[in-house]
Amino acid sequence: MPDGDVLKRTSLSEQIRDALMERIFDGSLPPGERIIELKVAEEMGTSQAPVREALRELEAAGLVEIRRNRGARVRIVGEAELAEIYGIRAELEGYAGELAAKAAPEISAVLDAVLDRMIEAAEASDSKRFAELNSEFHSAIVEAGGNATLAELWRGLHVRSHTRMNVRRNATDLYGLAQSHRPIIDAIRSGDAAEARATSWQHVRDNTPGSAEGKPG
Repeated sequence: MPDGDVLKRTSLSEQIRDALMERIFDGSLPPGERIIELKVAEEMGTSQAPVREALRELEAAGLVEIRRNRGARVRIVGEAELAEIYGIRAELEGYAGELAAKAAPEISAVLDAVLDRMIEAAEASDSKRFAELNSEFHSAIVEAGGNATLAELWRGLHVRSHTRMNVRRNATDLYGLAQSHRPIIDAIRSGDAAEARATSWQHVRDNTPGSAEGKPG
Protein backbone atom coordinates (compact mmCIF):
# COMPACT_ATOMS: atom_id res chain seq x y z
CA MET A 1 0.00 0.00 0.00
CA PRO A 2 1.28 3.52 -0.74
CA ASP A 3 2.15 5.55 2.32
CA GLY A 4 0.47 8.81 3.30
CA ASP A 5 3.25 11.00 1.90
CA VAL A 6 2.88 9.49 -1.56
CA LEU A 7 -0.90 9.94 -1.49
CA LYS A 8 -0.57 13.50 -0.26
CA ARG A 9 1.97 14.34 -2.97
CA THR A 10 -0.26 12.83 -5.66
CA SER A 11 -3.21 14.88 -4.45
CA LEU A 12 -1.09 18.03 -4.39
CA SER A 13 0.22 17.48 -7.90
CA GLU A 14 -3.32 17.01 -9.20
CA GLN A 15 -4.50 20.19 -7.47
CA ILE A 16 -1.57 22.16 -8.85
CA ARG A 17 -2.09 20.69 -12.32
CA ASP A 18 -5.75 21.72 -12.30
CA ALA A 19 -4.95 25.20 -10.97
CA LEU A 20 -2.35 25.79 -13.68
CA MET A 21 -4.67 24.36 -16.32
CA GLU A 22 -7.36 26.86 -15.32
CA ARG A 23 -4.89 29.72 -15.64
CA ILE A 24 -3.90 28.52 -19.09
CA PHE A 25 -7.52 28.35 -20.21
CA ASP A 26 -8.59 31.67 -18.70
CA GLY A 27 -5.61 33.41 -20.28
CA SER A 28 -3.82 34.45 -17.09
CA LEU A 29 -1.01 32.15 -18.25
CA PRO A 30 -0.81 33.05 -21.95
CA PRO A 31 1.03 31.04 -24.64
CA GLY A 32 4.77 31.45 -24.26
CA GLU A 33 4.57 32.44 -20.59
CA ARG A 34 7.27 30.88 -18.42
CA ILE A 35 6.09 28.82 -15.44
CA ILE A 36 8.65 28.98 -12.63
CA GLU A 37 8.58 25.91 -10.37
CA LEU A 38 9.86 27.69 -7.28
CA LYS A 39 7.38 30.54 -7.64
CA VAL A 40 4.44 28.15 -8.03
CA ALA A 41 5.65 26.06 -5.08
CA GLU A 42 5.87 29.13 -2.86
CA GLU A 43 2.43 30.28 -3.94
CA MET A 44 0.91 26.86 -3.27
CA GLY A 45 2.78 26.40 0.00
CA THR A 46 4.47 23.18 -1.05
CA SER A 47 7.77 21.78 -2.23
CA GLN A 48 8.82 21.79 -5.87
CA ALA A 49 8.29 18.01 -6.28
CA PRO A 50 4.47 18.09 -6.78
CA VAL A 51 4.84 21.16 -9.00
CA ARG A 52 7.29 19.24 -11.18
CA GLU A 53 4.86 16.32 -11.37
CA ALA A 54 2.02 18.66 -12.31
CA LEU A 55 4.11 20.21 -15.08
CA ARG A 56 4.95 16.77 -16.46
CA GLU A 57 1.24 15.98 -16.65
CA LEU A 58 0.54 19.26 -18.41
CA GLU A 59 3.38 18.50 -20.81
CA ALA A 60 1.83 15.10 -21.57
CA ALA A 61 -1.48 16.87 -22.28
CA GLY A 62 0.27 19.15 -24.74
CA LEU A 63 -0.36 22.32 -22.72
CA VAL A 64 3.19 22.95 -21.52
CA GLU A 65 6.64 22.42 -22.99
CA ILE A 66 9.62 21.69 -20.77
CA ARG A 67 13.14 22.28 -22.04
CA ARG A 68 16.29 21.29 -20.23
CA ASN A 69 17.92 24.22 -18.47
CA ARG A 70 15.15 26.52 -19.75
CA GLY A 71 12.23 25.42 -17.61
CA ALA A 72 8.56 25.21 -18.54
CA ARG A 73 6.49 27.44 -20.77
CA VAL A 74 2.85 27.46 -21.82
CA ARG A 75 2.68 25.78 -25.19
CA ILE A 76 0.96 27.20 -28.25
CA VAL A 77 -1.48 24.59 -29.61
CA GLY A 78 -2.55 25.56 -33.12
CA GLU A 79 -5.91 24.83 -34.74
CA ALA A 80 -4.28 22.40 -37.17
CA GLU A 81 -2.81 20.33 -34.34
CA LEU A 82 -6.11 20.34 -32.47
CA ALA A 83 -7.90 19.22 -35.64
CA GLU A 84 -5.44 16.34 -36.02
CA ILE A 85 -6.16 15.22 -32.45
CA TYR A 86 -9.90 15.30 -33.13
CA GLY A 87 -9.41 13.29 -36.32
CA ILE A 88 -7.67 10.51 -34.42
CA ARG A 89 -10.25 10.73 -31.68
CA ALA A 90 -13.07 10.26 -34.18
CA GLU A 91 -11.59 6.97 -35.38
CA LEU A 92 -11.03 5.68 -31.85
CA GLU A 93 -14.47 6.68 -30.62
CA GLY A 94 -16.18 5.25 -33.68
CA TYR A 95 -14.62 1.89 -32.88
CA ALA A 96 -15.41 2.33 -29.18
CA GLY A 97 -19.08 2.96 -29.98
CA GLU A 98 -19.21 -0.20 -32.07
CA LEU A 99 -17.65 -2.28 -29.30
CA ALA A 100 -19.92 -0.82 -26.62
CA ALA A 101 -23.06 -1.56 -28.66
CA LYS A 102 -21.93 -5.16 -29.09
CA ALA A 103 -20.61 -5.84 -25.61
CA ALA A 104 -22.46 -3.53 -23.22
CA PRO A 105 -25.62 -1.82 -24.52
CA GLU A 106 -26.69 -1.49 -20.88
CA ILE A 107 -24.06 1.27 -20.53
CA SER A 108 -26.72 3.50 -22.08
CA ALA A 109 -28.30 3.94 -18.62
CA VAL A 110 -25.02 5.32 -17.29
CA LEU A 111 -24.73 7.60 -20.32
CA ASP A 112 -28.25 8.92 -19.74
CA ALA A 113 -27.26 9.94 -16.21
CA VAL A 114 -24.06 11.64 -17.35
CA LEU A 115 -25.95 13.47 -20.08
CA ASP A 116 -28.44 14.81 -17.53
CA ARG A 117 -25.53 16.32 -15.61
CA MET A 118 -24.03 17.70 -18.82
CA ILE A 119 -27.31 19.49 -19.52
CA GLU A 120 -27.26 20.98 -16.01
CA ALA A 121 -23.70 22.23 -16.57
CA ALA A 122 -24.72 23.66 -19.94
CA GLU A 123 -27.70 25.48 -18.46
CA ALA A 124 -25.37 26.95 -15.81
CA SER A 125 -22.85 27.95 -18.52
CA ASP A 126 -20.22 26.00 -16.56
CA SER A 127 -17.78 25.12 -19.33
CA LYS A 128 -15.27 23.55 -16.93
CA ARG A 129 -17.83 21.15 -15.49
CA PHE A 130 -19.23 20.52 -18.96
CA ALA A 131 -15.80 19.49 -20.26
CA GLU A 132 -15.29 17.14 -17.31
CA LEU A 133 -18.66 15.46 -17.90
CA ASN A 134 -18.09 15.33 -21.64
CA SER A 135 -14.87 13.43 -21.01
CA GLU A 136 -16.68 11.16 -18.51
CA PHE A 137 -19.36 10.39 -21.12
CA HIS A 138 -16.94 9.37 -23.83
CA SER A 139 -14.66 7.57 -21.40
CA ALA A 140 -17.58 5.39 -20.25
CA ILE A 141 -18.15 4.29 -23.84
CA VAL A 142 -14.46 3.57 -24.40
CA GLU A 143 -14.18 1.54 -21.20
CA ALA A 144 -17.41 -0.36 -21.90
CA GLY A 145 -15.92 -1.88 -25.05
CA GLY A 146 -13.38 -3.80 -22.99
CA ASN A 147 -10.43 -3.07 -25.29
CA ALA A 148 -7.52 -2.04 -23.05
CA THR A 149 -5.30 -0.88 -25.92
CA LEU A 150 -8.05 1.33 -27.30
CA ALA A 151 -8.64 2.81 -23.84
CA GLU A 152 -4.96 3.59 -23.37
CA LEU A 153 -4.71 5.29 -26.75
CA TRP A 154 -7.86 7.32 -26.05
CA ARG A 155 -6.61 8.47 -22.65
CA GLY A 156 -3.44 9.66 -24.35
CA LEU A 157 -5.52 12.22 -26.29
CA HIS A 158 -6.39 14.10 -23.06
CA VAL A 159 -9.96 14.75 -24.14
CA ARG A 160 -10.92 16.90 -21.14
CA SER A 161 -8.17 19.48 -21.66
CA HIS A 162 -8.63 19.65 -25.42
CA THR A 163 -12.38 20.06 -25.00
CA ARG A 164 -11.76 23.01 -22.68
CA MET A 165 -9.39 24.46 -25.23
CA ASN A 166 -11.94 24.11 -28.01
CA VAL A 167 -14.71 25.61 -25.85
CA ARG A 168 -12.55 28.65 -25.10
CA ARG A 169 -11.69 29.24 -28.75
CA ASN A 170 -15.13 28.72 -30.26
CA ALA A 171 -18.49 30.23 -29.39
CA THR A 172 -20.38 27.16 -28.28
CA ASP A 173 -24.02 26.36 -27.56
CA LEU A 174 -23.34 23.98 -24.68
CA TYR A 175 -26.98 22.93 -24.39
CA GLY A 176 -27.16 22.03 -28.06
CA LEU A 177 -23.85 20.23 -27.79
CA ALA A 178 -25.09 18.20 -24.84
CA GLN A 179 -28.19 17.17 -26.77
CA SER A 180 -26.04 16.07 -29.71
CA HIS A 181 -24.87 13.11 -27.61
CA ARG A 182 -28.35 11.53 -27.62
CA PRO A 183 -28.02 9.71 -30.97
CA ILE A 184 -24.92 7.96 -29.61
CA ILE A 185 -26.84 6.73 -26.57
CA ASP A 186 -29.77 5.58 -28.71
CA ALA A 187 -27.51 3.64 -31.07
CA ILE A 188 -25.68 1.91 -28.23
CA ARG A 189 -28.95 1.14 -26.42
CA SER A 190 -30.34 -0.50 -29.56
CA GLY A 191 -27.26 -2.72 -29.88
CA ASP A 192 -26.78 -1.51 -33.48
CA ALA A 193 -22.98 -1.65 -33.73
CA ALA A 194 -22.78 -0.09 -37.19
CA GLU A 195 -25.00 2.83 -36.20
CA ALA A 196 -23.12 3.32 -32.92
CA ARG A 197 -19.86 3.48 -34.82
CA ALA A 198 -21.24 5.93 -37.37
CA THR A 199 -22.88 8.27 -34.87
CA SER A 200 -19.84 8.28 -32.56
CA TRP A 201 -17.49 9.04 -35.46
CA GLN A 202 -19.75 11.73 -36.91
CA HIS A 203 -20.24 13.40 -33.54
CA VAL A 204 -16.51 14.02 -33.15
CA ARG A 205 -16.02 15.03 -36.78
CA ASP A 206 -18.88 17.54 -36.57
CA ASN A 207 -17.17 19.17 -33.62
CA THR A 208 -13.64 19.18 -34.99
CA PRO A 209 -11.96 22.62 -35.08
CA GLY A 210 -12.21 23.96 -38.62
CA SER A 211 -15.26 21.86 -39.47
CA ALA A 212 -18.66 23.35 -40.29
CA GLU A 213 -19.55 23.17 -36.60
CA GLY A 214 -16.18 23.38 -34.93
CA LYS A 215 -17.49 22.81 -31.42
CA PRO A 216 -15.98 20.47 -28.84
CA GLY A 217 -17.60 17.05 -28.60
